[in-house]
Amino acid sequence: MWLLFLGFLALGVLSLRGVRWAFVAFVVLGLLYFPAKVGFRLDPHPCQLTFDSSLAAHSLTNYGHIVLFALFFLMTSAQFRTANWLASAWSALATTVMGALVEIAQGVTGEGNCRLRDLIPDTLGILAGAIIVSLLTRVGWRPRPTWSFMWWRGDQQRHAPDRE
Repeated sequence: MWLLFLGFLALGVLSLRGVRWAFVAFVVLGLLYFPAKVGFRLDPHPCQLTFDSSLAAHSLTNYGHIVLFALFFLMTSAQFRTANWLASAWSALATTVMGALVEIAQGVTGEGNCRLRDLIPDTLGILAGAIIVSLLTRVGWRPRPTWSFMWWRGDQQRHAPDRE
């Protein structure tokens, strides 16, 4: 279990640095985690699609979802070449879709609880992630997405086309 955690941690850190293959691997392995955990034996359960205001308010105490989806928003934002409102909108959409896919995976595998109300703390995580990205851009952070480890060498011209 520790090896799996360390693998996800490494992919997460690389994704935050804008390494796109690590982001893709993180998403794919994250979605395969639930079926793998049950040995790929699917046991579908119905999703809880309705909730009242008290359950919605209670879902705001799901701090794990808030933190994880804020981090996922940051990783997604790092994959875009610019940090503007359009990149933030796409990051928010991708993070929302990931939250929905996680809930579906929980419902299909029977591992965890498939609840529509879990998208509420996910959305709060998206908002927290957007605030963090906004603050980071104010202090000079710029996303530098890449498919390789070239940023380790300090190559500043990796996005520029070769000129001869």
